[in-house]
Amino acid sequence: MSSTTPFLPSTLPLLPLPPPQVLYPDLRVTLPLKPSHLAVVLSSIAENAQNQKIEDGARLVGVVPVAESERRIGRWACAARVRSISKSKDEDTYNITLEGLARIRLPRSLPPVLSILPPTPLSTSTFSLPLTDHASGPIPDLLPIANRLLPPQLHSRTEAIPPTVLPDLLVTVLGVEWEARVELLGLPDPGDRIRRVREILLAILASKGIDPPPDTSLKPLVPTNPTSTALIRRPATAQPSTPSKSQTPEDLQPLETLRDRRAAELSRPARTAIDRELARLAKIPQQSAEYGVAKTYVEWLLALPWKRVTTLDTEVDLEQARKRLEDDHEGLEKVKRRVVEYLAVYRLKKQLYLEQLQKRKQISMPTNKGDGRAALEPSTADDLLELIPPDGRKAAEQAGDAPSVEGEIPPDGVFRDKGPILLLVGPPGVGKTSIARSLAASMGRKFHRISLGGVRDEAEIRGHRRTYVGALPGLLVQGLRKVGVSNPLILLDELDKVGTSNFHGDPSAALLETLDPAQNWTFHDHYLGDVPLDLSQVTFVATANTTDTISPPLLDRCEVIECSGYVMDEKVRIATRFLVPKQVKENGLTTDMVRIGEEAVFKVVTDYTREAGVRSLEREIGKLCRTKAVEYSSARDKGQLSGYQPEISVADVERILGVARFDQEVREEVHRPGVMTGLAYRGSGTGGILLIETTLVPGGKGRLVLTGSLGDVIKESAELGLTWVKAHAVQLGIASHAHEDPLKDVDLHLHLPSGAVKKDGPSAGVGMVLAMVSLLTGRTVPSTLAVTGEVTLRGAVTAVGGIKEKVLGAHRAGITKVILPKRNFKDVQADLPQSTRTQMSFAYVGTIEEALEEVWGRDVWTVKGGARVEARL
Repeated sequence: MSSTTPFLPSTLPLLPLPPPQVLYPDLRVTLPLKPSHLAVVLSSIAENAQNQKIEDGARLVGVVPVAESERRIGRWACAARVRSISKSKDEDTYNITLEGLARIRLPRSLPPVLSILPPTPLSTSTFSLPLTDHASGPIPDLLPIANRLLPPQLHSRTEAIPPTVLPDLLVTVLGVEWEARVELLGLPDPGDRIRRVREILLAILASKGIDPPPDTSLKPLVPTNPTSTALIRRPATAQPSTPSKSQTPEDLQPLETLRDRRAAELSRPARTAIDRELARLAKIPQQSAEYGVAKTYVEWLLALPWKRVTTLDTEVDLEQARKRLEDDHEGLEKVKRRVVEYLAVYRLKKQLYLEQLQKRKQISMPTNKGDGRAALEPSTADDLLELIPPDGRKAAEQAGDAPSVEGEIPPDGVFRDKGPILLLVGPPGVGKTSIARSLAASMGRKFHRISLGGVRDEAEIRGHRRTYVGALPGLLVQGLRKVGVSNPLILLDELDKVGTSNFHGDPSAALLETLDPAQNWTFHDHYLGDVPLDLSQVTFVATANTTDTISPPLLDRCEVIECSGYVMDEKVRIATRFLVPKQVKENGLTTDMVRIGEEAVFKVVTDYTREAGVRSLEREIGKLCRTKAVEYSSARDKGQLSGYQPEISVADVERILGVARFDQEVREEVHRPGVMTGLAYRGSGTGGILLIETTLVPGGKGRLVLTGSLGDVIKESAELGLTWVKAHAVQLGIASHAHEDPLKDVDLHLHLPSGAVKKDGPSAGVGMVLAMVSLLTGRTVPSTLAVTGEVTLRGAVTAVGGIKEKVLGAHRAGITKVILPKRNFKDVQADLPQSTRTQMSFAYVGTIEEALEEVWGRDVWTVKGGARVEARL
């Protein structure tokens, strides 16, 4: 033995290590143990330390590889120390991390079966150390062969690994069969180990069809121990599973070259499928239809990014993100604030993940304590361990991580953001897609948009099976091929227009797996077959115009962010900052050739557009620019540029765009009894005032007549209002006693003007009650007062929506006071601009009685002298 061998006692307790793990010196394994088994192990270690009079803190043990039946394999083991003990995610299991120290040989008298049987202590045995610790004879260099199997970025790192450690590390990370790794444990001579690993690596090169280094023969060396019971089952080199390039048809050689170049980026299932299909293609005639199908399949597998990610996805700068959002978008303050919050959380989680990953690297790798043993560079070992296939990942020594079955949890080593799926909901043209583009730019991700409008077939999401003629992968796989990375930002546009369940399948159900972070790391496309695709690194953002048509399970996976329409002032600023310069440039002009003032823009916004977004506004501005382009071209041709006027005035707007399409809403100066000003939300992101007119028709029978293209909900509000007024007729002075009908011999006609426009919604109840009370009592309502809110049968005023749009529309119409439900107070404070809140007054009511007193005071309650009496129903 050399002087670098650590001190070991004369006996060690023997700990069985089941497959697929094998412990070598300088490496580590993590073994899960039940609490009872852990107690037996620790007590056996302590008892042996006491008998041998060594320090109990050393915690030394002999790790023996055993088969599934707990039968030991051979007489070789590895002396190890217990580095750490931690509790796993499973509450009933502990992880014990062992660090290999030296190879040891056990005596022949050792029992063939080793197991942990509480409360029986572990078997304790003597051992012997190998006589040789240096290479005998010439040692072949493993680096040229290993570099053929390792990615190029690791070639320089492998040179830093000591030659005595490199063979053990290579067979561990390359997923060599367990029997072969047990055999290597019984080769204490470094030269023998290197020559045996060289033989194994050459067999792997032959099985993959990769040419060996120029100075290396493909003929494997003779095994050092042909009588060993742990022989490796290696494929015969005379008939490799994948043909060599000399036997490969000429049209398949580019595919093999691409496969070899992208070997480090491909996932293990993808590599297996590509090798299998290339072997089949070498045997199929090129004239066969199956040949074209299989070749196209291989081309698709080689075209996908797999482990390739964008290099810009490093750090998110919140200040730059805020500035980009402010520069690119006007308004939408809530949306921009939520996007910045999303970016902040994303950056924080990624930073914490990287810090935790760095700590795991430092903990999991052996350290040089001065005993002369080689220590591995943490970054080198971490990069090499990434090469382990999923089914052999448990063989990697990662401290603190319990072994798991493939398919239960995603593979570690890659940051996966499990944040919510942002769903931007709003009318067309409000900037939902541009918000997603800004988010992608702030995250340093590539952007791809998938339009789901009109998708009726599940195969458009999951792809077609290759048995169909002209089969293609789904939209997600096609998108990943187009962007070329596995971590883009994908925008699922028009999510509310995805087809529902039919005989073609349910596309919305197919999206459930896509948007679920717990499932999409093994997304299965029908075209790719048994090759799963990792979508967990993709950031998904969705847009929709409404949530009514989105299935509840799909909506549950999303965080809804409302993108309401722009108000008039915001539209004017958007047109001035973005739309006018854009249209001037697109129509071949410059800012010196055409100038549109704010007054002209405001004229276009108010009289020629009525929408939530700005698309129609952009088209109208484009008409103005095209007209000016014609005028400028004519003046230039005639040589009369001095007479050309670049300014577009309000009069020019009317001349170019014609008669105004929409009239500005202006309140009436005087109201007669029976007329009330209500507030309406027009569904396009705009709001305004809505007159409620009532009158009495003589010769009637007490009926309620409703006109004005009213929907069922608003009709019910009118009936509720009339019922409440009749029930309180005595208190209001409309009837002299409780049994008198206030509508005797008359009908009450309620009308909402603009009969060609459909009207519906639960927000006109309070206004209708006030209009009826005004009509029946002869009191007028101030024309500068407007009201909104729904009323119940008990007289309670409930909250309504669209407060921002309604109040801003009322402000433009000249309304100075608005009566709102109490529960809408938060909407006024959160959504309305400060200037609007300052110029208008708001009254908040919780009952219809409070609304009546807010309009006419307490004098509204008159019963033969003015005493207020509660109604009795």
